[in-house]
Amino acid sequence: MDAGSLVFLILVGIFAGFIDSAVGGGGLIRLPAMLGVGMSPHIAIGTNKFASTAAAAVASREYLRSDIVPRKAALVGWIMMLIFSIFGAIIVLSISSEIVLLIAITFLSMLFIYVMINPRFGAKEEIREERVMPVTIGMGAGLGFYEGFLGPGTGSMLLAGYVKGAGFGMDRAAATGRILNFGGNVGSFAIFALAASVDYEVALPFAIANMIGGYLAPRYVLKYGYTMLRPMFLIVSAVLIITQIISFIY
Repeated sequence: MDAGSLVFLILVGIFAGFIDSAVGGGGLIRLPAMLGVGMSPHIAIGTNKFASTAAAAVASREYLRSDIVPRKAALVGWIMMLIFSIFGAIIVLSISSEIVLLIAITFLSMLFIYVMINPRFGAKEEIREERVMPVTIGMGAGLGFYEGFLGPGTGSMLLAGYVKGAGFGMDRAAATGRILNFGGNVGSFAIFALAASVDYEVALPFAIANMIGGYLAPRYVLKYGYTMLRPMFLIVSAVLIITQIISFIY
């Protein structure tokens, strides 16, 4: 790969790592950029998994340092996401991805509409402690499988799930959801790495760029919270929905 393309990917990686670590959806930015510079699809997918895992690791560390994350639930959710993402990645070859994609489109569309018509969604915390662990386990299993099987929108679904299901504010939901997503990233990448190729000459600098974005995102999320996250969530969700509808049709 020429130097110009690599510099372009590094700049894209910083931005994608930031988006991913705030509301999810960084893959929508990374994959088109990698395909645009001539990477083959399977190499691009593998490199995307590698980069998203690196960004998630850094972001998770920063979120954990903030003390905003319920650590026990985050640990349980991380493990659940890792295990079920492995199952999802293994089973992906035997189940129609179109069905899962249609479910994802429907669910994301419902989330988008709900957040759009409820302007105070996630603005105020009303934490229901008794629901934190059940919500974590349920999302860890269901969205862990989805992360390994398909993936797009996992971060957004985790964020919305914690707000609606456990009464988290958007900042706490984003932080906790990112840690769970990290577990899913690790599991799905591990399986994918065994089954496909990754161009590490590109993946390593690209991952570092995503780590920079992942490092910066928690600072803004924790500082601005709802004010920044709600419009970002709506924008990213809208792009996710449109992209997945196009993928489903074509």
